[in-house]
Amino acid sequence: MPSYWLPFLSNQKYGGASYDTQIKEAANLSTAEIEKNLILSKELKGGKHIEGVRTLGLSKTYKSMTGGADVKALKNAFFEINTGQLLGVMGHNGAGKSTMINTICGLIPKESGTTRIGSFNIDTNLRAIRKRMGVVS
Repeated sequence: MPSYWLPFLSNQKYGGASYDTQIKEAANLSTAEIEKNLILSKELKGGKHIEGVRTLGLSKTYKSMTGGADVKALKNAFFEINTGQLLGVMGHNGAGKSTMINTICGLIPKESGTTRIGSFNIDTNLRAIRKRMGVVS
């Protein structure tokens, strides 16, 4: 399969990098909002290189093929995994676990957000990322 996984996608626009960059300040923030604030503050301080993976506002919506409601498989995901850390992703069927990893690896196009893996960004360095990653499903 290499040439680095589906080369016909390399001519297509992979998706926008826009995501919610608002850092909220309140006494009753959820754990997810606190984590998002921490990650965004690192990005704003110039921390574009990470030894691991940093995901910023990753979203993916599947369009309905039957005329029903669209399915939001991944909605504004923010997380950071440093070198040597492990991440376990749990959820019920259809929660977006596979969509998240497949989007990070570039197997399916994202709707918004971005991910950095080391000094590489999935928006601009997808070929380099694909050379360093693999997905087994």
